Amino acid sequence: MHTDSLRLRRLIVSALLLAIALVFKTLFTFYIPLFGQNGMRIGVSGIFSMIPSFLFGPWYGAAVSGLSDLLGYLLKPTGAYIPLLTLTAALGGFLRGGLFSLLKGRRDKPLRLATLIFSLLMLFLGLAVLHALRADGVDAAYYQRVSPDQGNLEGLRGVSRLLIRRTQNMKNPAEGLATYITFLTWGPVGFGVMGLLLLVGDLLVERFLKGAMVSVLAMLTATTLSGLVVTTLNTLILRETVYASWKVLPLLVVLLPRIIEEITMGAAKVLLIGVLMRGAGIHPDIDKWLAMLMGKEAK
Repeated sequence: MHTDSLRLRRLIVSALLLAIALVFKTLFTFYIPLFGQNGMRIGVSGIFSMIPSFLFGPWYGAAVSGLSDLLGYLLKPTGAYIPLLTLTAALGGFLRGGLFSLLKGRRDKPLRLATLIFSLLMLFLGLAVLHALRADGVDAAYYQRVSPDQGNLEGLRGVSRLLIRRTQNMKNPAEGLATYITFLTWGPVGFGVMGLLLLVGDLLVERFLKGAMVSVLAMLTATTLSGLVVTTLNTLILRETVYASWKVLPLLVVLLPRIIEEITMGAAKVLLIGVLMRGAGIHPDIDKWLAMLMGKEAK
């Protein structure tokens, strides 16, 4: 197939998917308040802006995701326009497409095994740290019982001693300690649970989409990891720019519900994308499928 013809066909499909995404973003998107702000956006437009990253790779994914954010704001403005959010949307499309390109050619069994091992290690790490801190009496209320400048480090385990040393001279030791504890305990536990849920979701979706021509686990993994990066960056940007009410709260308090929403919606979108791809008869050779779709044989 001629390179220019191939590129044109990819652009046509990407433009069509972008147009559909914009229609859904304009008409069927709503916001859920989070700590006094429109903190979470719910909608299905992301399904169509995500597909080019799976079909054509990171650059098409970046272009469609970035344009979807920019044009979506122009069609339906909500608050002040923040260019950095458009850049993170493009970054998300690029990461999603890049990760999927790396994973799609791999066999599912080794990928599932690696995901299982990583998830169990994260669970063990988080629970082990939690056990050590509780055994030493180090929790979010530690500085309510012990003055920061009078804490006795003798007899504490390594992780407990490290956290006390890092937080006792902070401007707000209690808040700092609570953040560190959450990061080192529920952070790994959350990653472990997320990995196990990915495996369960992969098995259920694979059974539902039996005969699908795409790797569901690869799509789930790429969507989840890229979504975590984008959600974290967007939360930091919103917290430091327009949502002043978020700055008085610990970052993890604001970030955690957004991450849960991102993972949940991401898995649901992958399921719907799999349904659409199976219904469209997506071929493993995407370019051959494009030629068939447009009524031309690949040369």
